[in-house]
Amino acid sequence: MLNSQIENIINMYYQGENEELYVAKSAERLELPLEIVAFCATHNVELKIMTNYENPSEKWYFTMGKYKEGNFEVEYTTILSVSKLANVYTLEHSFEVLNKDPNKIEPVLIGDAEAAYNVGQFDLEELVKQCYEAMNFTRMFWVEALRTVENIHFAEGITLFGPYVTQEDILFRDVLDILPD
Repeated sequence: MLNSQIENIINMYYQGENEELYVAKSAERLELPLEIVAFCATHNVELKIMTNYENPSEKWYFTMGKYKEGNFEVEYTTILSVSKLANVYTLEHSFEVLNKDPNKIEPVLIGDAEAAYNVGQFDLEELVKQCYEAMNFTRMFWVEALRTVENIHFAEGITLFGPYVTQEDILFRDVLDILPD
């Protein structure tokens, strides 16, 4: 199903040269399902939208707050990205721990994964899955997101951020470079 969505997006926006439709879709605002907003309020999760501009996707940060016990202190964050071009979303969980090593180079240790690190992230992930699957959305995992897309030709003057375009780029970033900054 994901492969057909990617193919449809490529045909419609990147090879079909529907720039007006691409701009119109990117200008739309997506709202989080009310169940997710309610979860955040109930569980004291800080919610912040990260895309206050025209973009082919919407991105939200969920900060679970800090946990501290003795010298151990950790903060958990989850990032939800939802494509406006196709019914696809991604979830990334992370943690941040103060680096107490006297020989440290970095003051903070950070980890990112597709799997939750604590129960709060897991519960949020399950709710996101439930809400978005009910709307016929598919979750894109890292292995799919990083898969390169072959045979895409862009108009002259479009400079990409490297020699390859990934499925994640196609669905979540302005690779056409036509949206206002």
